[in-house]
Amino acid sequence: MKKIAIFAFGALALTACNNGYNINGTTSGTQEGKTAYLININTNEPIDSCIVKDSAFVFKGELAEPEVLRVQIERTSGALLVEPNSKITIDLKNRPAIVNDNGGLNDKSTELQNSINEKGATLEAAYKENIAKVQSGEMTPEDFEAFRTNIVNELYGAYKEGIISNKDNILGAYMLAMYSKALYQDLASLDSVMQIVKYSGKMAPVQDWRANLEKKEATKAGKMFVDFKGQNIDGGVSALSDYVGKGKYVVADFWASWCGPCRAEIPNLKAISKEYSNDKLIVLGINVWDQEQKFKEALANEGIDYPQIYVPQKGEYNATELYGIQGIPQIMLFGPDGTIIKRDLRGDGIKKAIEEAMNK
Repeated sequence: MKKIAIFAFGALALTACNNGYNINGTTSGTQEGKTAYLININTNEPIDSCIVKDSAFVFKGELAEPEVLRVQIERTSGALLVEPNSKITIDLKNRPAIVNDNGGLNDKSTELQNSINEKGATLEAAYKENIAKVQSGEMTPEDFEAFRTNIVNELYGAYKEGIISNKDNILGAYMLAMYSKALYQDLASLDSVMQIVKYSGKMAPVQDWRANLEKKEATKAGKMFVDFKGQNIDGGVSALSDYVGKGKYVVADFWASWCGPCRAEIPNLKAISKEYSNDKLIVLGINVWDQEQKFKEALANEGIDYPQIYVPQKGEYNATELYGIQGIPQIMLFGPDGTIIKRDLRGDGIKKAIEEAMNK
């Protein structure tokens, strides 16, 4: 049974400042004489630096608009929200860093963090209590799953409320950047919140997630396949189009040798490969995020005899990026003409999708 790893709000140590900012920091004595950098989180580029003296450092400067910045001293860091006329203190001796700005956005973020953490702790206690009830037979697995869904939605609702209540300042945009992957799983819902959250368009994590959702939208069920190339098991060049769109159904499995759930699907895929004749359906492995030697060892150890495309991690094509894939295994069914019939297939659902498609 999966444990929900969503109850920590994270280290939202934030700050505020814009045209004129003043950041006073303290750190441990072990960092005396080290260089402190002030870094723009979106670009990951330093905008200022100074030397730590007497366990302290100071940054003063101007910004054209509010930004999320990070103070970095070797491996020690703390994030800040910086908007107009901010005076900020940051204590890097603590983990996470303690940030104060006399009632500004950083203080507001601390209050919000504490509120969500308190809600998360309450929900986690209820979660553990109900796990015990399932184990003792007092609660059915179906009722527990409904409960789990409800508390996830409740906690996610708190995050969303925090974003919307700060839609006009940089805190809302930073929260969206931190949690957009968990909270918004389709392009339409992300676009709707980006339209009302000021500064969200400049946040690199939001931009990256939106680009991923665009690719997922372009490769959802009903869309035509997107081609890419890789290596076959003999080291030659193979393309997805060598198999897909050639008049046969194709079950394509994006997998890696180190992925336990991927390896667990292999017996199922081998059985499907043997059950259907090659003139009607092909099972195709697409190995990603892997090392070539580990990939070939897995083929031998698992006795895989259906065709494979190995996509090198640093090659010309990023197959998972093209399909907006964030996790594996990702198993898809393609139609004879290359149309994507279904994504996110697992276990018995693979054969069910094949039978439904062939019986239409």
